[in-house]
Amino acid sequence: MAQEGEDKKNKKNPYEFLMPRMEGALLEKDPSMYAALVDKGVAGFILFGGRLEAVKAGIAELQKRARLPLVIASDLERGLGQQVEGGTLLPSAMAMGSAYRAGIGEEALRRAFSGLAAQARWAGINMIFAPVLDINSNPDNPIISTRAFGEDAQTVSELGAMMAGEIEKQGVWACGKHYPGHGDTTEDSHSAMPVVNKTARALEEFELKPFRAAIGAGVSAIMTGHLKVPLIDPSGLPATLSAPAIGYLRHQMGFKGLIVTDALNMAGTGMKEEEAAVLALEACANILLHPLDPDRTAAYLVEHAALWRAAHPASDRADAGLLRAKRKRLFSLLASPSLPQAPPDFEGDRELARQIALKAIRAEGELFASGGPKTGGFTVVALSDNPRALLPFTSALGELSPGTKVIVNPQAGPAISRGKGGLIVAVHSIPEAWKPPAAALKENIERFSALGPQVIWLSFGNPYIIPRGRDRLFLLTYSDTPDIQREMAKRIAAGRLA
Repeated sequence: MAQEGEDKKNKKNPYEFLMPRMEGALLEKDPSMYAALVDKGVAGFILFGGRLEAVKAGIAELQKRARLPLVIASDLERGLGQQVEGGTLLPSAMAMGSAYRAGIGEEALRRAFSGLAAQARWAGINMIFAPVLDINSNPDNPIISTRAFGEDAQTVSELGAMMAGEIEKQGVWACGKHYPGHGDTTEDSHSAMPVVNKTARALEEFELKPFRAAIGAGVSAIMTGHLKVPLIDPSGLPATLSAPAIGYLRHQMGFKGLIVTDALNMAGTGMKEEEAAVLALEACANILLHPLDPDRTAAYLVEHAALWRAAHPASDRADAGLLRAKRKRLFSLLASPSLPQAPPDFEGDRELARQIALKAIRAEGELFASGGPKTGGFTVVALSDNPRALLPFTSALGELSPGTKVIVNPQAGPAISRGKGGLIVAVHSIPEAWKPPAAALKENIERFSALGPQVIWLSFGNPYIIPRGRDRLFLLTYSDTPDIQREMAKRIAAGRLA
């Protein structure tokens, strides 16, 4: 009888570890699928898309239905507007870093991070998958790039800790990612398992430094990456599924909060998502993120329960207890009288985002001997994997400078006229999951790099993809928002390049 009671006590509902995907549009149209998962006991959801008021109402209904508060998370590295229509879209993290180095002031960035969290809380989101704590030290990185605050440990540590701290002050959980550091890789962990081959000293003085800073700032959760780190775990398992890697985070780095896996549907795990789920729990993760088929994953966890329940001593075992205890605190945290209950200042947040984006703009290289381009009639070569991505820029420049000619992704052929006003090569490239910059885009950029001086190179997004040199002018924005595109059109049309 005693053993039977102990078995019952140790029995866990596998759904308690799961955080499936939730589409905002479907939540508004037919929430029954999400309601069914709530009834089964899921930990929460990761939200993608939707309209603000509909998302807010839909989440509230699911919370009423849940036995414990649901953890509603979302990728909001660039603000609520990254996922939810009606929210503010912030500049990229790298733009934030550029603005910081240019003297935007700590107060402005703190207000931006605080506003992000206040908007998320208003929408019903209580966990933000940010800050990105990766240091983009490898210019060929296909997935981090502008998502990082910078290329150096100090900038990323300072801004990462600042962002985590401001999010937490709003009663929302911040989740730093991607432990132990995805910045010095040349592969996208959505498609493959990158290797981080570093010495212990290099890891401690570089990759891990921002994570330690965020832990010091009170970050509630850390997301593990699908990254093979031979120094920590020579077995070949990614950090997401590695007991030594998670143990290092717990014991050597002293992290006491929640450990969230990166999405289980990514190829970087090297195995089926339900198999990865078992190993992640064996390694003592607390939340299993984005299983495409939560019912299949839950069934597989039940089938293999003996493995993950007995993997470690009780004090170190993956346990829904930590997550359950933190979930119980969510409602009191969000209802704290110290937090404003009125709607956030959406308009003020948008203006602040614009100011930061403008401060982030950098000019590299030499201004033209003539003092800048002549006004009127530019030739714009628009290079992008998405032909419509640069429409805000090209449309605005065409209106401001009549006679402007736009050529989108031109193929090899006759020489392109520089135009009366000058030649602009506008490059758009942002990091996208499962989609590195296309080879054709890189080839086209390389072809136009032979044009020599007196060409304006304008980068919307990834600054590493364009060829740099002292004899040319490069305008770097780090973002691709319509506002920043129109601003660059105004500057170029007026001959005011920086």
